[in-house]
Amino acid sequence: MSADRYGIPSTKIIELMKNLQVPFRNVGPKHKIMVMTDTAMDPLVWQAIMAVLNEKGAQAMLTMFTPLPYHCADPLSMAIGAAKEADLVVALTTTCMNSGTPGLREIRDTGKTGILLMEESTVEILTEGGGKTTLEEMEEVGDICRRIGEVYDKGKKIHITSQSGSDFTADISGYTPNYHAERWSQPPVRISEKTGRLTGGTWPWGEIHVEPVPGTANGTIVWDTTAHVPPGRWKDPVQLTIKDGWVKSIDGKNEAAYIREYLKKYGDENSWAVGGEAAIGTNKNCPPNTFNMRSEKKRLGAMHFGIGHGADRHQVNSKLRLEGIVDRVTVVVDDKIVVCEKGQIKV
Repeated sequence: MSADRYGIPSTKIIELMKNLQVPFRNVGPKHKIMVMTDTAMDPLVWQAIMAVLNEKGAQAMLTMFTPLPYHCADPLSMAIGAAKEADLVVALTTTCMNSGTPGLREIRDTGKTGILLMEESTVEILTEGGGKTTLEEMEEVGDICRRIGEVYDKGKKIHITSQSGSDFTADISGYTPNYHAERWSQPPVRISEKTGRLTGGTWPWGEIHVEPVPGTANGTIVWDTTAHVPPGRWKDPVQLTIKDGWVKSIDGKNEAAYIREYLKKYGDENSWAVGGEAAIGTNKNCPPNTFNMRSEKKRLGAMHFGIGHGADRHQVNSKLRLEGIVDRVTVVVDDKIVVCEKGQIKV
């Protein structure tokens, strides 16, 4: 990407505002939008989002605080309270927020506030990577998710392997009919046909995930690229050994030691459960080797695998959900349907 060569000039706001028209395409004057960010986020990013929302006439508010102490940490209670009055919250912090964040679950429980996850975004991601995805390309992403979702909706068992040593199986049955094909093919920040409200989602867009039935996950998962922690390019992979739905050991070198300490300090018992998702990235615009979770999670043929909280089944609730990348995965459903082979989508 260009930052290594040219830096990030303030004129990048021109590209940012152009590309951000896509995720905010349905926003209008009647919508109340909160942008939730922190002081470590590149000002160009939140300035561009606020400018786009202003151009669309939305009732936009910026909430800023110092960086939260760890991934999945709750925003300030004042921010949570204000967010409950919004139609859409743009989560734009430098620490991740996901369904493992109790405050976000509280906001979602209002039933009226969508959450657009954009944490850990950078100018480069939003102008040169997945953030430049067009409306036409969104249709392609949605079609990939639909095709994979149709397999998951009929499947009972998933088998994940990777060139770095992953070999993992789990039961994925028990979802309502057509759950995956319908949910994951729908683009972010759309107007819900059921409620007429703005929906949430993620940007960049492009993943389809499935959650194991609690207690059925077994085998090994190797995070081989990066994870929420430690951030950036990894020197050595981290192996998770999983038995009956629980992570029994986290092995490797410096990265593994860091993760074990992180879970000990910020997690709880259920942060070691395999309740989180196994998610295949579906966006071809997300390049390799960014070593940034916001982009790597959506990269076509890569997988982010999460431990801790499970948002779909609501059976594993934890203080922290931690995700890492498994590159060029192979995913087989029911021992016969090859969904993805060494990073290539096959359905």
